[in-house]
Amino acid sequence: MNFNLQSMNPLLVATRDQALSVFNHPFSQSHYFLVSNLKNGSFLSPIITHTSFTTPKRFQPTIGCLGERNTPAKTLRQILESPGAHQGHACFDGLSAKLVERAGFQYCFTSGFSISAARLGLPDTGFISYGEMVDQGQQITQAVSIPVIGDASGHTQGRKVVSREETVMRIKAAVDARKESGSDIVIMARTDSRQAPSLEESPWRSRAFADAGADVLYIDALASKEESKEWAIRQSMK
Repeated sequence: MNFNLQSMNPLLVATRDQALSVFNHPFSQSHYFLVSNLKNGSFLSPIITHTSFTTPKRFQPTIGCLGERNTPAKTLRQILESPGAHQGHACFDGLSAKLVERAGFQYCFTSGFSISAARLGLPDTGFISYGEMVDQGQQITQAVSIPVIGDASGHTQGRKVVSREETVMRIKAAVDARKESGSDIVIMARTDSRQAPSLEESPWRSRAFADAGADVLYIDALASKEESKEWAIRQSMK
């Protein structure tokens, strides 16, 4: 599961009526993302957005013997290691995840905003709880056999990010927890620093996340297709 490790959302940020107005805000309907791998060129591209995901080149493709069943995490690593752009589709519950799988996609991607909307009828602005988001994620992963990228953050204006030091510490904590528990997961590190404070902050945080042990880097809310292309070219030259 990936959770927005940098957002500083209060428990209640707006009244119900004010929150509902977010659904009609242009920003909630059209925006761009780029998760960039500093060392590898493969991309995952969810259908509902212009999002791309890449991974630091620390995994080698896993070639299974006949009859061997890969875990979803191993399958996701195989996808990330293969060249090109790989499309997946967003989901928000077990049924929508099954539809994505039956349509033939290699992976699906949970949308925090969509989960909040489907479960509560509200945008993802602090109304849905951590426990509710985890519960929805468990239902989704139990419904399908394909990998599920779990993003539990929405895309709204006015976001803030924690300091560089704190966000890197959180990535390291996730890596340590994976080692201690022996969990077979892929850690995706997301940065919202394009909005706060600026685009220039994103490269530093992305490199720091990779150095801290993150497997996938996710740069959220790039402002245009041109900005996404510029970022992709910049990362391909690393």
